[in-house]
Amino acid sequence: MTPPTTDGPPAPTTSREEAWVAHAALLDAAERATDEDVAYRRPIESIERGAALDDEDIALLRDALVDYLGDAPVRDRAPGRALLRRTDDATDALSGRA
Repeated sequence: MTPPTTDGPPAPTTSREEAWVAHAALLDAAERATDEDVAYRRPIESIERGAALDDEDIALLRDALVDYLGDAPVRDRAPGRALLRRTDDATDALSGRA
């Protein structure tokens, strides 16, 4: 059996709560986009399928979480912060590879 790799994109979420927060943050960001930006569709669809995010989608999710968590409902804050920490770590790892 091939061992799993750890240097690929992270799973978008580890719980239903985190998936909910990620979805809500990305939808909020998409609604606030000034143009007809379809960039948010791909990470939203990935999260809905439980698929891994690519580098660009991780960056979009991270930025969406930063904006969303400022006014997020209380129930979303803890899972959102946990997810934000992981997206920060992934973004830091990506910048280290560049």
